[in-house]
Amino acid sequence: MSQLSGPSYDDFGIKIPEELRVEYRRLINVEYDKIINDILAYIITRGPTTLYRITRDTPHSISSIYKKAKRMVKDYLIRVVGNGNRSNGAVYEVTIKGLLLCLAYNCVDDDLVLNKLRNKWGLRNHNVDNLIQLLMLIPHVVKDGDLRVLESIDTLMIMMLSVLMNNQHVGGKNMNKDVITSMRSTSIYYIVNDIIMNNLSQTRKPDIVIGNDSYLVGYCRLDNTLYVYMCRLCAKNCVMTPMQINSQCQLTNELNRAVINMVR
Repeated sequence: MSQLSGPSYDDFGIKIPEELRVEYRRLINVEYDKIINDILAYIITRGPTTLYRITRDTPHSISSIYKKAKRMVKDYLIRVVGNGNRSNGAVYEVTIKGLLLCLAYNCVDDDLVLNKLRNKWGLRNHNVDNLIQLLMLIPHVVKDGDLRVLESIDTLMIMMLSVLMNNQHVGGKNMNKDVITSMRSTSIYYIVNDIIMNNLSQTRKPDIVIGNDSYLVGYCRLDNTLYVYMCRLCAKNCVMTPMQINSQCQLTNELNRAVINMVR
């Protein structure tokens, strides 16, 4: 795969460029201060934990921690993953959005955040160069109203491929062509290998996959249904959704034409 120009990021000591941090501050436009910084840093470095432990190990008051944590849950920077016990309260973990906000403000070492991102996204077998390329493109592909897509690497990769297949000028900016080519190849590989071949149940695995730069669809003969991985034929921009074969959707007409052309 093509690599970024300049030094390799395989050495986890490389820091994130400041301009990329600025892009993520713009994308994740939420309240940020010293207390939020310290809550994020604590949860990222210590793992899922309670607010009680954070108040015990930081100089901030209980009321300040609880007030900010409530705001962070609302902004989906952290989320509850367990009830804990009566004395300590709920257990919280950081979200992908929270990790990216930490990256934007450099709340902990970049290598730790990158490692956490790879683990949460299930990209442990992908090298750091590809992760950095993905991070470079996200602010130009994902809109502020669609930030929940960051939590699902499947949906994110399909969205990335959908945009890259149709637009070289991502987000109105001329991105490095090597980065775009590399991420296009990475997203195609991920979708075919991880989503289509591995992550779907045996009854959902398609018998045939048909696609072009506007759609990627699997046909399941067992239940005579289509599974839309991504489709840009209309304003709905469907992603990861089943569809009946007799649907009146424009996609079915396109698929009929594609099948006719295949059997000619």
